[in-house]
Amino acid sequence: MGVNYFDTSPIYNSSEEYCGKAMVGWRDKIFLASKTDKRDRDGSLRELEKSLKRLKTDYLDLWQIHHLDTMDEVNQTTRKSGALEALIEMKEQGVIKHIGVTSHSHPPLLVEMMKRHPFDTVLCPVNPGDMAMDPPFIKTVLKEAKKRNVGVVGMKVFAQGFLFHPKGVTTAWEPITYALSQDISTIVVGIDTIAQLEENIAIAKNFTTMDKKIQRELEEKTKPHKRRACFFRRAYGGYDSKEELDPPYTVNNL
Repeated sequence: MGVNYFDTSPIYNSSEEYCGKAMVGWRDKIFLASKTDKRDRDGSLRELEKSLKRLKTDYLDLWQIHHLDTMDEVNQTTRKSGALEALIEMKEQGVIKHIGVTSHSHPPLLVEMMKRHPFDTVLCPVNPGDMAMDPPFIKTVLKEAKKRNVGVVGMKVFAQGFLFHPKGVTTAWEPITYALSQDISTIVVGIDTIAQLEENIAIAKNFTTMDKKIQRELEEKTKPHKRRACFFRRAYGGYDSKEELDPPYTVNNL
């Protein structure tokens, strides 16, 4: 259906194994991104070796330092023998085509990382609830990335379903179109069914930039539910905090 950007990670259960089996025969037709959550050079290299084996490939289009949560982790990854050294070495050797960095918890961490190294990409949350946070990724990370010509991959577009609310966002069109209307390169959106996939692709193929007024209205509509939309942020205690929320909605069960 035209999707050619695939995002995986060693910590996504069996995701890499599934991708490895499915990619046989068409690896060269996709842009494959994976990650390392190790903070040191040697640990990252060992993890890459395992990832390539699971993915049944000898290269990655993008390798990313995964989910930075604290400034201490920023320092760990960028110091001598830190994870960044592994990414740079593998890019120089041609095993990796591009390198990136990700965070879902604290925008200043990604801004600092971009100041320390010319990354090719950043992966960060992009949804209307983000604008109610202080600081928002949209006004900080996206601004810095644009200034440095760094590609932006938007995640948490649906916030795993927690973004949806009967008195807030009620359609898939709203968050997808909102995210694609920002200064980003692409988005990664999880799915549970083929029907959801087909709907998401249809929205993307028919995309036109969302009017600024509608964007502001959507942000205001989401603001009362920002706790759900941004459950993964440090301000709310990170991923464990979603256990305190009502179950996530889908468009079909609103």
